[in-house]
Amino acid sequence: MSRAIDDLSQEFRPKAERLLAKLAEAGLCVMIIDTLRTHDEQIENIKKGVSWTLNSRHLTGNAIDLVPYAQYELHGPDKLQWDASDPAWLRMGVIGESLGLVWGGRWKQRDMGHFELRT
Repeated sequence: MSRAIDDLSQEFRPKAERLLAKLAEAGLCVMIIDTLRTHDEQIENIKKGVSWTLNSRHLTGNAIDLVPYAQYELHGPDKLQWDASDPAWLRMGVIGESLGLVWGGRWKQRDMGHFELRT
């Protein structure tokens, strides 16, 4: 699996960069968890239960997974916020959607940090 912005497709990369810039402007610090995956990595993610489809947009470099850092005042430095009820996730989703991206937080099987190119 890759975390590199450079591994995103030419079409999606500028949108992902804009998303990251907008999140930073909003005061949301995030870590890139995943950009590009191989088919074998996708199969492993399905086995682990962290992905649900063989048609992932990560396979074509048209998706990015992000996780926000937790509030420093509450959790100290360098702690990731995995609690999906934290308001940071919704703020991230609203910002991503405002840029025309598909946000996994709206799916039946929610994927709060997932953003992908609209088809």
